[in-house]
Amino acid sequence: MKDYDLFFRDPGTVDEIRCRVCGTKCNVKRNEYGPTCYAAAVGGLSTFHDLFTCPHSKKRWHELALDLVEAIDETPSRTLARLMKLDLKRILRKKIKPEKGS
Repeated sequence: MKDYDLFFRDPGTVDEIRCRVCGTKCNVKRNEYGPTCYAAAVGGLSTFHDLFTCPHSKKRWHELALDLVEAIDETPSRTLARLMKLDLKRILRKKIKPEKGS
């Protein structure tokens, strides 16, 4: 997920994280115990961590926005990135309401 809408942090080190896709404050589960990456899961390694997840991550509009964010990060073309950012803004504007204090 590349720290877009799912984040693992050492317990108690971070108060709040905002989703890099839509800017929403992430939900947090403190002091979880388990793997924090694919390699750890395969190797049976677990650690304590705080788990931050975007509350919108399972919604279709968010998945589309995530695809665009990843494509923007990966494209070497500034022109294509600008066009994709326009699409991203349209998706976010239509699907989420601004949070108080944002």
